[in-house]
Amino acid sequence: MTGVQTCALPIYRQYNSRVIDIDALLLSLKLALWTLVLILPFGVWVAHSLQRIHKGRSWIEAALALPLVLPPTVLGYYLLIGLSGKSIFGIPLVFSFTGILIASLIVNLPFAIQPIQRAFESIHPEIREAAQVSGLSQWQIFRLIELPLAWRGITSA
Repeated sequence: MTGVQTCALPIYRQYNSRVIDIDALLLSLKLALWTLVLILPFGVWVAHSLQRIHKGRSWIEAALALPLVLPPTVLGYYLLIGLSGKSIFGIPLVFSFTGILIASLIVNLPFAIQPIQRAFESIHPEIREAAQVSGLSQWQIFRLIELPLAWRGITSA
């Protein structure tokens, strides 16, 4: 072996070992859990609200789908520029878990809202009208009728 090969081999083995970095795995799981916990209620609320809006709905849907249209590098650059120098309660946003969480929420928002919105749209208006005539409040209609009927769309989000 030459001198270059003997120096490069330990470095190669160090960075290409089969040992799993548990910190990266735990960070990914933590991010996925927090994203799910925060985006699911917000996605249900936005999708349910969009179902009732008729004026300007297409503009709102287009704005919510913007992360799907932008290339990831452009979106990441805009987030880096937008969040740099800012903090929430003294916690810096750039290169922190809070910043990663905000970026994850922005990127995943369309993937949560669209299937939930389609699930709420698939509920026939007659079902809502029948529940309203039966004396149920809007909250009861949402909780007892619409959520169970839209459950497949919510779980797919």
